[in-house]
Amino acid sequence: MDIDYSKICFVIMPFGSKPVGGKTVDFDALYSGIFLPAISSVDLPEGGKLKAHRTDQDFFTGDIKFEMFQYLEYSRFALADISGLNFNVAYELGVRHCAREAGTAIFRQEKTAPPFDISSIKLFPYEYEPAGEAEKARALIAGVLTESLIRNRPDSPVRLALNAQRESGQIDDLLAQAENAIRNLDFPGAMDIYRQAVAADPNNPLPKMKLGLLCKRNDIWGQALQQFTDATVVAALYSEAWRERGIAENKSAQLAGQPLDARPAPGELSVRKAIELNQLGFDAWGALGGILRRAKRFEESLDAYKQSMKLSGNHPYPLLNALVLRPQVKGQLALTPADKLALGRALFVREGQAKPDPPFDSPWCFFDAALIKLFQGDGAAFKATALTGFNYPDTVDWQRKTFVDSLHLLLPAAKELPGLQDGLAALEPMLS
Repeated sequence: MDIDYSKICFVIMPFGSKPVGGKTVDFDALYSGIFLPAISSVDLPEGGKLKAHRTDQDFFTGDIKFEMFQYLEYSRFALADISGLNFNVAYELGVRHCAREAGTAIFRQEKTAPPFDISSIKLFPYEYEPAGEAEKARALIAGVLTESLIRNRPDSPVRLALNAQRESGQIDDLLAQAENAIRNLDFPGAMDIYRQAVAADPNNPLPKMKLGLLCKRNDIWGQALQQFTDATVVAALYSEAWRERGIAENKSAQLAGQPLDARPAPGELSVRKAIELNQLGFDAWGALGGILRRAKRFEESLDAYKQSMKLSGNHPYPLLNALVLRPQVKGQLALTPADKLALGRALFVREGQAKPDPPFDSPWCFFDAALIKLFQGDGAAFKATALTGFNYPDTVDWQRKTFVDSLHLLLPAAKELPGLQDGLAALEPMLS
């Protein structure tokens, strides 16, 4: 039978019932109830509908058959669900990223923390319980696929990296050396190597972004801004570069003592450019929320965080920032059952990220966990977790101040948050 791969969305996901985040998930029911109807509702840009295809459980027993590689190689689109970190899913996703430059989207259930190797790739969180979450998941999947088919932008980190490197073979060894230096926690050495890569291939945005992100991580904001700006110059459609440029512009203005409440606020135009280039970029909407919050445009900031929450499936960052702003805009916190459910999921993620040594995303994993415990009414746990973040070796002064500033925004709802004022009394004297 001839297959028109130009209309196929190949679904890469586990089969049957598998453990995910402490519970058992029926992936066959997820496919039939969420993925299949969502994919089937998507219009192709040239007309017609996208068609879902998933190999049944016994199709490729034993040796992997030639047909599976055909689907991975030729399908118009591939949708991968990495929930549960299934080995076969990871293998097929890797094959797809090597095979196709564009046309792949990755989804995961909210409580599934992504492995480090793909933590830099855009992942779309979803939930399927209760029924309202399932409807949101179908809408999210259909929206991602529709937008991706129209834009047809490269999304394979493998192909993006290899294509950039092939344009200038001089930087291959340099990029590998820099990654090795990072693994050995030699950040100054890695930055020096990335600078060599930037000089060797000035028209390649990849080493500029790598260097900029490393400078940002180490609070070298002037150099970070320069690299992100240069990346937008050589790759004007690079949404992530515009987002990072806007973040660095805002931070640099803050460090220089410039007013953050100007219109437009420092960095606002760059982040809005990132959103224009990628309407589904929840992290860009979150960055806009942060810029507007520092500009004291609280209502606009809350709207941006809500959009980020919608696109990300209640990612902890926009979720917590939206709740912090609610007392400023509404005069009270008034947590709903949906808020409490989302907070429980966020705590699972952030506490999981705090367990490795070193923790992932410190000190924010501690600060976010502390906020969640405050919202849950556990004032003692809030204070203890916040102090852990304050005293963590890598925590710097501006991070502590940012967290305390967030707590001050909650003061209109202090009666709803036992432990807030006691925690502030313990934390504020520790600010330099």
